[in-house]
Amino acid sequence: MFKENWIQRSNLMHRMIMHASAPRQSRSICQLCMFISRKSAPNLPLKHYTTFAPGRVFSVPRATQPSRLASTKQRKSAGASQSSPRNVVPPPTSPRTQVGYNPTELQRVKEMIDSLLSFKEIPSEEHVLHVLRPCEGLARELVASPTGSKYGTAASALLSLEDDSARPILQAQKAPYPPTNQAIDALSNYVYLLLLHPPIFISLDILTTYVNIQTILAKPETFPEIFKLYATKPIPKVKPSGPSTEIKYTLQNPNKAAFAIPLPLANTALECALSHKSLVTSLAIIDTTVAAPSFRRAKFIRRALPPLTGFSLAPVAAYTLASKLSEYQSSMDPAMATNVAFAGILAYVTFTATLGLVAVTTANDQMDRVTWASGMPLRERWIREEERAAVDKVAQAWGFKETFRRGEEEGVEWEALREWVGLRGMVLDKIELMEGME
Repeated sequence: MFKENWIQRSNLMHRMIMHASAPRQSRSICQLCMFISRKSAPNLPLKHYTTFAPGRVFSVPRATQPSRLASTKQRKSAGASQSSPRNVVPPPTSPRTQVGYNPTELQRVKEMIDSLLSFKEIPSEEHVLHVLRPCEGLARELVASPTGSKYGTAASALLSLEDDSARPILQAQKAPYPPTNQAIDALSNYVYLLLLHPPIFISLDILTTYVNIQTILAKPETFPEIFKLYATKPIPKVKPSGPSTEIKYTLQNPNKAAFAIPLPLANTALECALSHKSLVTSLAIIDTTVAAPSFRRAKFIRRALPPLTGFSLAPVAAYTLASKLSEYQSSMDPAMATNVAFAGILAYVTFTATLGLVAVTTANDQMDRVTWASGMPLRERWIREEERAAVDKVAQAWGFKETFRRGEEEGVEWEALREWVGLRGMVLDKIELMEGME
């Protein structure tokens, strides 16, 4: 009995040892993870099922069949990810889609400008505007278009994971038309040459359209020259005794009020130069617009002449009103009453106008960093206020934005700006007006 029990136990132990020593199929470290991966994962390559753990690598066998619950879209996307090569470059799109503008439009604009430049007679203002308006539309398209395609820029070549074998493909697929930056420079030059053409008279509408085009293109370098040309360009006229192709030119007075640059147009040009960070261009724009003698004359005629005319007619109106008021009293002689009423009315008008003039010319709430130097006449302060405001914009653009750091600026451009401001009777960062220096 004891021997039989011992034999049974020996056989049982032998089977257990043989079972333990038999080779096992490799399984995942977590049966639940294996179950989830078999249920939800699509039919991916074997490398997607390899998980890494410290010290060991556990390989999970790939599922032999995708799940029936997987959608057709998932199977198609998984198959596409397996079969599509890595370095395939998408085909180039059309010029309108890839660059944002049609390259033939630039050529058409150039042909229109060339035809106008070769025109032997004096072109009308409508003819010039008919050429400039398509240029403005093309400028908006050029600015709105990207500077390059997604697969052809230097940044994409550096940041992408494509190997060297794909670079020849990228080089071979470059577009045959010029890049956007070259098109912008070309369009800016075409419009500039158009206004330099002697037979073309620069009217205010033409000048406004030109400023809009160059502002859209961010090209403010030609603004000072064109503004000066607007006031000094000779006026073309047809000779009365000759054919229409014979043109004579008449010089014009650049200081006339009719040749003053409007303030909104000057501000637009100045903002473009400030955004372009060009100090020389900004100061030149100020010299040719709000600091020009024509602008001061236009301001005096439009804003100071009507009040002065009314003030000169005030004595006549005061005497007429005083003579009427004397008829409604009986305490004194009518002539005496007229003189008293006239003196009172005239004194009231004079004192009130004087107080208003002093309040307008000495107001400094609008001043930020640029103020008038001591001893500047009040009439100069009023007539040159737009010039001071423009210089103030330049100082705000070049200086620190924080008010507590004002006065710490340094550099060649800042010192040049300070000297330029001082030569025009203004002060940059007056110490007694700075914060904390009262």
